[in-house]
Amino acid sequence: MEYLQSVYEKIFGADEPSDAAQICYDTPRKVVCFGNVLLDRTVKLEEPELLQRYDLKLGSKGEMDLEQLNKIAADAANGSSCLINPGGSALNTVRILKQLGTDAQFFGSIGSDKHGEELRSLLLERGIEARLQVVDDVHTGQCVCLMYNDSPTLYANIGASAHFSVQELKRAALHDTQSFLRPIERKQILYVEGFFVPYRKEVCDYILLHLVRERRYLALNLSAPYIVRQHPEDMLQLARRAMFIFGNRQEFQELAEVAGCETVEKLARQLLELGQPKILLITNGDAGVQLATNYVAERAPPGDLRFEDFRAQRAEQLVDATGAGDAFAAGFLHAWLEKRSLTECVRLASNIASKVVTQVGCNLP
Repeated sequence: MEYLQSVYEKIFGADEPSDAAQICYDTPRKVVCFGNVLLDRTVKLEEPELLQRYDLKLGSKGEMDLEQLNKIAADAANGSSCLINPGGSALNTVRILKQLGTDAQFFGSIGSDKHGEELRSLLLERGIEARLQVVDDVHTGQCVCLMYNDSPTLYANIGASAHFSVQELKRAALHDTQSFLRPIERKQILYVEGFFVPYRKEVCDYILLHLVRERRYLALNLSAPYIVRQHPEDMLQLARRAMFIFGNRQEFQELAEVAGCETVEKLARQLLELGQPKILLITNGDAGVQLATNYVAERAPPGDLRFEDFRAQRAEQLVDATGAGDAFAAGFLHAWLEKRSLTECVRLASNIASKVVTQVGCNLP
């Protein structure tokens, strides 16, 4: 336990005083993120035998039955140290934004169980602003990350996260004194992770129809190829409305395929020709980042389509690539909100991602 406590302090810093855990919703944040909140268990494997035993492909992602997930976690933790952290793609982005100096707020749901209470306590200790709907008779979402050769294999059961209700969102949006929305004449980003899209079509539709307008911009993270493949219409609908779209090349290739485009570049042209300013960030590991955009300046009409390639920033030492894309999104949005050029935004985002992969979990050193 002392070892695990020292790792926690290295990752998150020592616990804040109890009064710092009192989260205040009086000030609507510039970034509001919607996603799955999960209790993460991370185990470093010395050998690939466990992956082979459960027929798991190294580096794969997916959803799994809770009983099977717990069995794998128990087998993996046998004789190894297991780190338990608050997890989820959008929640990672919120945490990195906070570390960079941009306060953000997270929306999600947990179960009325011990894991939900554990997650709530961890978030309060870290000073992370999270509006969590509590769902009765459903377990809190969980994720198991198996690290082998610096490559994460991730499987989750989102549990209560699938039950986040549109009624909860409406109440928060329309609250007289504690609405999370800024006035439409003030800049705000509503960020949706792809993992949030399944089971929450009504919520996503409400965001698109009632919340995204004027200077409230939508940001979308594609999250995983299987999300795009299994929910093509929902993901395309969000992509067409989003000003910011984040994803790796494989995820964009899936989106291109479901949109009837032969290449990612043709998909980018199709999206950028919708007559709205758009910024597409296509990450490609060591090969760098491709920016596809018609964006000129905020509140300006779209300009000419352009593609720019950026070299990847080399990490000092690769420890854990988990959440690198989430950190990239946080770095980019932080810089954009500071009114930096798109080139500066991409470079800062790449720099943040290169630092995060030198740490355990999605954290800055």
